[in-house]
Amino acid sequence: MLILKRLCIYLTYDKNKIVDRYIGYMLKELRTCVDKLVVICNEDKVSRGIKILEEYADEIFYRENIGYDAGGFKDALCKFVGWDKITQYDEMILSNDSFFGPFYPMKKIFEQMDAEKLDFWGLTKHGELHSSNRGSFSEHVQSYFIGIRKRMLCCSQFRNYWEEMPYYKLFDDVVKQHEVKFTSYFKKLGYTYDVLAEIDVNNTTKNMVGNYSQYANISYELIRKRNFPFLKKQQLSYDTLYTQTQENLRQAIDYIDKETDYDVELIWENLIRTMNITDLQRSLHLQYVISPDQRCVACGKVALVVFIQYPKSAEYVLEYLAETPSGILVRIYAERYELLEDYQAQGLKCAVASSDRFVEVLSEFSVYDYVCVLHDTDMSSDVAPSCTGKSYFFNVWENLVKDSQHISGILEKFVRESRLGFLAPPQPNFGEYFGEYGRGWNGVFESVLQIVERLQLHCQISRQLPPFRITNNFWIRGCVLHKLKDMLPEEYGYFWYLPMFLAQDSGYYSGIVESTAYASMNEVNMQYYLSQLGALFKQWCGDFHTFYEMKNHLFLCALGGFCRKFEQILIYGAGELAQQYGSLIPEAEAYLVSEGQKKPKELNGKPVKYLSQLPLSEKYGIVLCLNEKNQREVIPLLEKRGIRNYFCI
Repeated sequence: MLILKRLCIYLTYDKNKIVDRYIGYMLKELRTCVDKLVVICNEDKVSRGIKILEEYADEIFYRENIGYDAGGFKDALCKFVGWDKITQYDEMILSNDSFFGPFYPMKKIFEQMDAEKLDFWGLTKHGELHSSNRGSFSEHVQSYFIGIRKRMLCCSQFRNYWEEMPYYKLFDDVVKQHEVKFTSYFKKLGYTYDVLAEIDVNNTTKNMVGNYSQYANISYELIRKRNFPFLKKQQLSYDTLYTQTQENLRQAIDYIDKETDYDVELIWENLIRTMNITDLQRSLHLQYVISPDQRCVACGKVALVVFIQYPKSAEYVLEYLAETPSGILVRIYAERYELLEDYQAQGLKCAVASSDRFVEVLSEFSVYDYVCVLHDTDMSSDVAPSCTGKSYFFNVWENLVKDSQHISGILEKFVRESRLGFLAPPQPNFGEYFGEYGRGWNGVFESVLQIVERLQLHCQISRQLPPFRITNNFWIRGCVLHKLKDMLPEEYGYFWYLPMFLAQDSGYYSGIVESTAYASMNEVNMQYYLSQLGALFKQWCGDFHTFYEMKNHLFLCALGGFCRKFEQILIYGAGELAQQYGSLIPEAEAYLVSEGQKKPKELNGKPVKYLSQLPLSEKYGIVLCLNEKNQREVIPLLEKRGIRNYFCI
């Protein structure tokens, strides 16, 4: 077999300038197949993990992160390595750090592809697509890993392609102007290509809207059946619910763990550090249903910490506490001594502690392996019907401490899943609690962000993605609580937003836990709500078949309703969003931009004006065609001018 002399250019980027161990594993495997390994860091330095790169790389170059990975490869070829050296090799590999693996040796991959007479090759490709929603493009090799052979490597067109490539400012432009066009451009020049994975079995030539990025949607099938020993990272943030359920990612990770020699801890280490925990919980459906048939497991020191506020709850709380397994510490707290009398009568350890000392009290339990935090509920009908309070109590206590078997099942999950750090009961969906769905941060994001930054929590916090569960009832690893001692008293009121960020800082993921009986009931309730909501949406906005269509119909109905309220409509913005949505608002008279910004004279045939040129009038309705960050900057400018008639895209 012909042995090829290979150069590999591997690009890495991390916003925290960290190189994780999964990269080291990939570089180690590449090192067995290439003669020279060059690493490009799209950052000015590596703050942690530089030894990983130094162990395997022949050269390491640092650059400003402009042009995304395409810009990094451009600089590697045109500046750092140089064409004279590149053309000395039989094959060059361009790879980035956006995937885990390989799950079998790289040598086998190169041996398989060496047997193919090709000019360039990749790991996967996207089939030809013609879609009104996703656009149209030709079949193309996906650019996160591409091998280029000698004939193409030495041609002038290949060199010109990279030297003439701009530094793209938008990721979508990298995909459209580079990834999609690379394959068709060199195919037209007569160069041949193929990919490692068996992608064509799931592609179609009959209905081009049916083709999709397979590594994002069927990763488990690709790994198990289609000769793709890698797992792409991007799929965690993809919303695949538009087209399918989300079984693939968890199936893939479980398969990698059980059926390959790859250390799955390399995956968890990176995912927990870099992913928003709400995305992670959704993508991996970290929702645990505890079977009633559980046996006790060895689990270390366990504490049950209960906070009592209501005098009529003791009857119900004590029923659950009577089912607590022996060996678990139970500690009861209340603001007033009289609230503790029923519990002391049962021989339980009690203490008086004011509610504003809650975080301080909880920090004392960081020495325990596992801690369950519980609150009672108003069981009277003084404020709301007691049946609502009792159902809320059932939601919490039935799912966290149903009985000894259930508690053993939860502890077993913690023992078996070493990366599990926090479990909460499901969001209640009855009575006034239904209104909590979609409420998100409820106006406290900035306050929580300040606490996260002051405590220096290593977590991914986002205004767009609030915690998937905000609650004061949960199971948590005791070690996660150690930073509570650093919280300030004025921050205690925001604690309920913090547990999963504290867990992520300690290297753990978070989830939801239910009993089997509750999960069964909850599924029926959720299906009922979906059925009712679907019927209402169709009544208001017309028929739909997919979640995407439903959201689009709702958006158009809301936009149309806003525009009909005003005599004159203006669009704020002159960028991509304004161009995209401008066609949906034909009645708009003009576009607006903020003072000092460069602006064209007109857009879509309509004038572009500065905000200061807008006379104050209640006749105007303004549609903000801006991203959320820019919306937050513009809204105060509008309100300062007394303008409150605006609609956010």
